Amino acid sequence: MKHHRSIAGGLAIWGLALLLAGCSGWSFQPPMRGNVSFAPYNLGKLRAAAPAKPATFTEGLTSDYAGLAGSLEDEIKDWADADYFARKGLAAAAGEAVPPEDNGNWLVPLEVPNKFRTDLAQSRARLVAALDAGGRDRLPLVAARAQVSYDCWVERMEDDWQTAIDGPCHKQFLDALARLEGRAEPAAQPAMGPGAGREYRVYFEFDKSSLLPEAKLILHQVALLAKANAKLRIVLVGKADRAGTDRYNMGLSKRRAERVRAALVEEGIVAGRITTRWVGEREPPVPTANGVREPRNRVVEITLQ
Repeated sequence: MKHHRSIAGGLAIWGLALLLAGCSGWSFQPPMRGNVSFAPYNLGKLRAAAPAKPATFTEGLTSDYAGLAGSLEDEIKDWADADYFARKGLAAAAGEAVPPEDNGNWLVPLEVPNKFRTDLAQSRARLVAALDAGGRDRLPLVAARAQVSYDCWVERMEDDWQTAIDGPCHKQFLDALARLEGRAEPAAQPAMGPGAGREYRVYFEFDKSSLLPEAKLILHQVALLAKANAKLRIVLVGKADRAGTDRYNMGLSKRRAERVRAALVEEGIVAGRITTRWVGEREPPVPTANGVREPRNRVVEITLQ
């Protein structure tokens, strides 16, 4: 649901916008998700409230919703949804209970025949079960990442289901959920210590090194965190699945890593803060036989250290 900026004429329009913004909380009541006019104001408040070094589940939600809202405003130009998620982040910062999105409040297509809503509902049920089983306390930042990535997936399914159904937000959600449920591959487990939970993954289409729209959302969020803490370094590891030769996949993983690096530099990150390497098919997150096309192995792994 993309909205374009317009200059409101007269104080009456702004007064009405203020009234609507005040009457509608972050929830879908009344059925007006966000207020275009107040997106910059609410996003500014959220960015100021977001901690540079989140440690708790609530702090993780605040930080990650700031990243999502900022990406929707800056990259996708969807100011209404940016305002919605900014207000959701502000609610989390204020200590309010902020649940994952209900897909029934979004215009998700193709329940018949593809069962997209069913998939979203079942995934939400698994997420809530993992959170309620102690995930918020055991892995607070991973739990926050799982919830915000799920919300991003829902939002993207309304806007562009063709890329969102197998896009970075969906895959990042699946990664985080696997950790919460104790099903993650050893290579995908978060590093111990202060960097735990500060891992991101940008996925690619088969034999491609171009960034998908959802990948740009994730990289914008990474850049915001890096800008908020000048001591953080960014480590990129480019990877490929095992379709194709070892030599070809090494070059493909290099192009992917360099594309992510270039995108972060475009976001304002100094190149000297970014360490880049590539391993081709040699360190797959999901081990497979030679020749297998595995979407989760077509990735650049990002770690903030």
